[in-house]
This record gives sequence, C-alpha cells and structure tokens, in this order.
Amino acid sequence: MSRLRNFLRPLNFRFEKDDATKTGRFLLFFILVYLAATLLLDSFFPVRAQELFIANTTLAGLQATGSSGTVSANETVLIELQNGKSIEISELCTGRMELLIIVSAIIASLGIDWRKRLLGAAIAAVAAIAFNFARIFVAAILILGSSDIGLIEFTHNILFRIFLFSTIAVLYIAWFYWAVSSEVKVKGKKRKK
Repeated sequence: MSRLRNFLRPLNFRFEKDDATKTGRFLLFFILVYLAATLLLDSFFPVRAQELFIANTTLAGLQATGSSGTVSANETVLIELQNGKSIEISELCTGRMELLIIVSAIIASLGIDWRKRLLGAAIAAVAAIAFNFARIFVAAILILGSSDIGLIEFTHNILFRIFLFSTIAVLYIAWFYWAVSSEVKVKGKKRKK
C-alpha cells in the first residue's frame, strides 16, 4: 500500500506555504523576464524584420531543393513561388513566442545557478530557432507537394503547434535535469561523508 501511496504522491496537488511562495516568485519573475525580453527583442529585431528573415531563409532552403521565387513585403510577408503558390509568413511563424517562453522559463528558475541559467537560455534559444526553421521548411515543402488544403491546414494548425509546445517542454526538462543533476550529486557526496 505504501508503494501505491508513494506513486500517487505527485498527484496529490497540495501546496505548502513554501511551495506557493516559490511558485509565485517563479511566475512573477517569468512574467518580468518575458516582458523585458520581448521589449529587448523588438527593439533590436522588430517583428517585421523577423518575418522577413524567416521568409528569406525559408526561400533559400526551398531554392536549394530546386524551387524558385521571391519574397514580397506589402501588408503581409509572402514567399511567392514560380509555380504560382505563395506562403504567408506571419508573426506566429517567427517562433518568437516559443523562444521567449523557453528563455524566460529558464532564466526565471531562481533556485539554479545563474551561469547555468544563462548557458541553458542561450542553448535553448538556438535549439528553439533551429526547430522553428525546420517546422517552417517542412510546412513549405508540404504546401509545395500537396494540393489537399485540409492536410496542409491540419499539419500547420495542429501538428506543428503540438510540436512547438513539445519542443518547449522537452528543452526545459532537458535543461532542468542537466542543471540540477550536478547539484544532486554534490549533495549526495556531502551526505555520505
């Protein structure tokens, strides 16, 4: 019976006062870091510039696979391909929200050494950007190779959002495990002495 109780213990969602305080600090700091990072990113790299960067990089990738086209930026940023298809690149395509979430979550993890948080945020940012480029490129290839608008919509609107959410979760969990594993080993060695 005690094994079952120990197994179910994480499902017992009770907050002690200390847990509530730590959670509140994390959430407050997360919001502050998210807002500051958003202002900083938008100051140096405005959303329109991010959209154009994504469009031009995607077009370069498509050109490497044999497609050709141009990028236009009127009311929206479009990749206009020679086969007559076009791909709209919007703010959501930039991956900036996911990037800001993962970086803010890592920086806001106050119980972990600041050097590990900065290193983790930098690595997670690069990984989030790389995953977003891969997602955009796969979507562009799918648009080029399929005329089934239902498949394109499902892939773009459902699967890729699940992919981005999973990427954020996996990056944070991997970073957190790395960041605390060395501290757990040190504390374990101190107890043995």
